[in-house]
Amino acid sequence: MQPDIQISEMAISYLARISEQEGNANLRIGVSNPGTSLSQCFITFNSSALDEDQILEYEGFTLSYEEKLTQFIDGMDVHYSKNRMGGKLRIKAPNIKRVPELSPDSPLTMRAAAVLELYVNPALAEHQGGVIVDRVEGNKVFLKFGGNCLGCGNAEKTLTEFVETTLKEHLPEIEAVSEVTKH
Repeated sequence: MQPDIQISEMAISYLARISEQEGNANLRIGVSNPGTSLSQCFITFNSSALDEDQILEYEGFTLSYEEKLTQFIDGMDVHYSKNRMGGKLRIKAPNIKRVPELSPDSPLTMRAAAVLELYVNPALAEHQGGVIVDRVEGNKVFLKFGGNCLGCGNAEKTLTEFVETTLKEHLPEIEAVSEVTKH
């Protein structure tokens, strides 16, 4: 399934112009922390395509994205407007924060992020905190705390007694949970 992406004529013109200026006509849609309340969508220059990339052709540039991001960038809207400072590119992606329905064979990174978003972060948000998956190595999950969790005296207890327990309850294949946050 190809996502529905709307790019205004002014945005196409702007992206083609900066692609020409930079000497790189390969642009990429990225999403940080997809399916979480911390999700952000961006367009960047792309130096190397991946085998699983989908590529959209526009006049003056190509726009690639990882196929696994399709559900998050579906409905994306890109506009460019001029202002006194030159202009502003605006990207709206209404589905990037939506927790996806995941199958058991989905990557552990995405399944762990979904568990955190559904079961852990609502409780941490009551204290203006949150946690995201930093990375997964094998069956070990590395987490990064944010907000009021930074410097909190209960962070270690929260990690072991709440976050780790919740992750392992929903994803029994997880062998260990560690944090990379510098408190």
